[in-house]
Amino acid sequence: MKKLLYALMLLMAFTSCKSETSLIEEGVSKDLAISRFSNISELTYDLDFSIPQEMDSSIEAKVTIGLNLAKREELILDFRHDSAAPLRVLRVNGKDAKYSFRKEHIVIPARYLIEGLNSVEIEFLAGEQSLNRREDLIYTLLVPDRARTLFPCFDQPDLKGRYSLSLTLPEGWVALANGKFLTQVQNRVVFASTEPLPTYLFSFVAGKMNKYDLSRNGRNISIYHRESDPSRIAQCDIIGEQIFSSLEWLEDYTGVAYPFSKYDIAIIPGFQYGGMEHAGATLYSDRTLFTGENPTTSEKLERAKLIAHETAHMWFGDYVTMKWFDDVWTKEVFANWFAIQMVAPMFPEIDHRLSFIDSYFPPAYAEDRTRGSNPVQQELDNLSYAGLVYGNIIYNKAPVVMEMLVEKLGRELFREGIRRYLKKYAYSNATWDDLIEILDSLTGENLLAWSNVWIKEKGRPEITLALINGEIVASQRDPFDRGLIWEQELLNDTGDAGAIIPNIDGKGYGLFILDSVSSAEIMRNISSYSPVKRESELINLYENMLAGYLKPELFTESVCAMLERENEMQIFSRAAGFLTSATVLYMRDVRAEGPGRAEELLWKITSSPKGGEKSIIAFRALTEIACDSISAERIYKVWEKPQTLRHISLSERDLTRTAYELALRFPSRYDAIRQYQLGRITGNDRREEFLYLYPSLSPDIQTRDSVFNSLLKVENRGIEPWAASSLGYLNHFSRREQSAKYILPALEILPEIQKTGDIFFPRNWLRALLAGHSRKEAASVVNKFLETDKILHPMLRGKVLQQGDHIINSPNSN
Repeated sequence: MKKLLYALMLLMAFTSCKSETSLIEEGVSKDLAISRFSNISELTYDLDFSIPQEMDSSIEAKVTIGLNLAKREELILDFRHDSAAPLRVLRVNGKDAKYSFRKEHIVIPARYLIEGLNSVEIEFLAGEQSLNRREDLIYTLLVPDRARTLFPCFDQPDLKGRYSLSLTLPEGWVALANGKFLTQVQNRVVFASTEPLPTYLFSFVAGKMNKYDLSRNGRNISIYHRESDPSRIAQCDIIGEQIFSSLEWLEDYTGVAYPFSKYDIAIIPGFQYGGMEHAGATLYSDRTLFTGENPTTSEKLERAKLIAHETAHMWFGDYVTMKWFDDVWTKEVFANWFAIQMVAPMFPEIDHRLSFIDSYFPPAYAEDRTRGSNPVQQELDNLSYAGLVYGNIIYNKAPVVMEMLVEKLGRELFREGIRRYLKKYAYSNATWDDLIEILDSLTGENLLAWSNVWIKEKGRPEITLALINGEIVASQRDPFDRGLIWEQELLNDTGDAGAIIPNIDGKGYGLFILDSVSSAEIMRNISSYSPVKRESELINLYENMLAGYLKPELFTESVCAMLERENEMQIFSRAAGFLTSATVLYMRDVRAEGPGRAEELLWKITSSPKGGEKSIIAFRALTEIACDSISAERIYKVWEKPQTLRHISLSERDLTRTAYELALRFPSRYDAIRQYQLGRITGNDRREEFLYLYPSLSPDIQTRDSVFNSLLKVENRGIEPWAASSLGYLNHFSRREQSAKYILPALEILPEIQKTGDIFFPRNWLRALLAGHSRKEAASVVNKFLETDKILHPMLRGKVLQQGDHIINSPNSN
């Protein structure tokens, strides 16, 4: 009996040891996160970074972590660092402690810890993967799991903490952070403690920046920027006004006052995303926030929506945070859905139902139509792959589904549900199911069953409409053969000779398959439809073309006819984009002798003195698709002397983008174009970007090979939007045959791209690589890679299928 008892004790000890060991794997596993959440509370981080003047010098740092332990057991911190010995000192409760470094974790034995309050002090070298360092600028970007690459922490969204921060800066630098500025002694800046935040929202920016202060109704905002162009700096006023308006709208809608101590922003050249919602220190890309002197309606609207989106995150994401990154879409769906509601009062002249359709349906379809489609809510076992959850489906399909949910509930009940949700989970975490439970209590609808298909299953329905006994009857097909039915209400119409015009209110979601009679009816009459119906049918035609139900030449001819008569700017811009995409994608001869129908039409609109905003949109489209010498010369003359078309005001960005396109089309003028455009670029950051990108346009293939090989090294991809643009120009459609050799090596480093890049970089890398290719040879390379690669993560494989769909799954690829 004693032997049996002893054996059982050994087995229990072994099981316990095995259980703890199993929590330690690279990344942050869901099991580890659950275990820590059950034991850790009252988290605080007191951080100190000493930033040297020399960019290649290491950053000395300290962190003191305060935490309350429910039980005494070994403590597992997250810290991924390239150095073999990044820790200088580790103390627990004031005493030196031994620790082990295992699989990206610092493991502190239980004997150093106590039940209740503990303090862990660590002196270390800061990790630099997510410290974006330039000569005179540094900023953090830690979403989704990159805080652990900067400092030791518990890098999971449901362990929120309060952050105090001190920065020692080079001479002449300024800084902002999540917390309020407290004091500065010489070059050491101290910031106040924050409200509870997840690790991915910890942020600071430091460098040579200018500060623009704004106030309204007792609220103050500071905008940090690096601009020297007075016309751009002047835009800070409208940026500030839109932030103030967004804050006021959200406070009124939610009944919750702005939940953080301040709202400051930094506008960063070459920033990886449009924006990032760090509470108190929101970061934005200069490309979106600073427009040209005469922005289009689309550009003005996109800026306002971006500001509204990031501001909505203060409540949805920062104040109430998802519990795990499988629900990251919940913060994005709120931000995007609310953004449309918030900008409506700012732009009363715009049709916002039309804007909703235009903003969300086409980009959602771009991924949901593919074999790489994924559910809105995805499985995620380890935060190492959390970045792969992001994509058009969570940003664009989710708001479409949210709008359906709002219509099922009614707008007032939905608002009441949102208020209850925010009150219940304030400064805490919640799941999608938590929200559905609250909303379910307000209605007789079975929201859980409805949301399971729309949220937890991939793909879109293929919908066929038939006229039976005078009634339109809809049938659905599940493209993945699971037998799913997507519950939705459809509004359809009929035309001549039995034609059916589907989804005329733009609320339905799916591929609405058109027969030849219906597509002919729509193409013939589309310009006479209402704006919403016109937009919806334009999208239907485009999707049918991609699916092989409509010939590309019929589609492009129809869009050209539409553009000649279109006066609604949102529709005109979307139609021009579809025309560009179809022309590039299905172009057989990229060295045409003369202008085609599309080029002639776009030039006609460009050169029309009464074209207005349409002229700018048409010119941009023309620069992308023109391959004949006549069109290229026309563009060159406008670029060289913009004043020749007095009715168009081309921004510096327009002229730079045009210079890139011209360098591709005029190899003999490559050096002259470079010198001329470089001379008229203002701002050091934009000059650096131009000099980085321009070699990818070289007529010399050895130079382009050298650029490509440099992009395979992580140190040359530091500013990721620039790296993606460079890869895109290397794979421009006009050089398809010469660049096909880049496809395989660029695919082979995808795991490294995912590990070292930020959340959108794998998708952007693949898009840049594959968008210009449409030939079967390219499809063969991609398919062979997918067939032979046995280690690619399934979510990364999905990204390849999404971005390569036009060549590996298109009935129209050549």
